[in-house]
Amino acid sequence: MDFQYEVSRSLAAVEGAVLLIDASQGIQAQTLSVLYMAIEYGLEVLPVLNKIDLPAARPEIVAKEIETLLGIPFQDIICVSGKTGENVELLLDQIINKIPSPN
Repeated sequence: MDFQYEVSRSLAAVEGAVLLIDASQGIQAQTLSVLYMAIEYGLEVLPVLNKIDLPAARPEIVAKEIETLLGIPFQDIICVSGKTGENVELLLDQIINKIPSPN
């Protein structure tokens, strides 16, 4: 319960959030919980699929799960790798362009 309280306080202080999903593990229950809280707060949510460089990564399958479960179009999901740097600059640009400035 303390964790949920801390998350709610953090979400109340921001204008947007990065929905970070591991390409090898898929959507986790706790991730969904935080996502629904972010939506309730009216935050801009950027869907990001990370660790796409791992041998166990299933980016296409996990992206389809995101699309099916959350209704986020496949083309709106940013696939990144912190290890190789793939699409990290694109993610930073999207954060700047899509998440509103603080009120």
